[in-house]
Amino acid sequence: MAELTLAYQAKCNSIGVAGRSICNARNHHWVAENTGGEAVGAGELFCASIAACAVNMVETIASNEQRALAGMEVNVAAYRDFDKPSGDVSLYDKVHVEFELWGVSDDDARFLVKTWKQR
Repeated sequence: MAELTLAYQAKCNSIGVAGRSICNARNHHWVAENTGGEAVGAGELFCASIAACAVNMVETIASNEQRALAGMEVNVAAYRDFDKPSGDVSLYDKVHVEFELWGVSDDDARFLVKTWKQR
């Protein structure tokens, strides 16, 4: 097996308040909460991280492939069936990723999203 190199790292620490934590990556710190709190929820951070990955990767792919992407928006939504009995781990029943791209043809947009999905 090839030697692995660390790509990203983040951590979260409890702060003595149930459902609230302090997270950090490098020198950046933020509060994460369970749903319904004042701070961004962990599930929202999960969705935002997928969206950020998609925007950054698609823009890089467009640049590398010389596709004239003017801008984009990625919306990520995670769904759960709260009527199902909960298991030992939290699982989403569906994660929906929606892309809107500007400045490229429909064919180029399909190419960029397909390439992102394959990575």
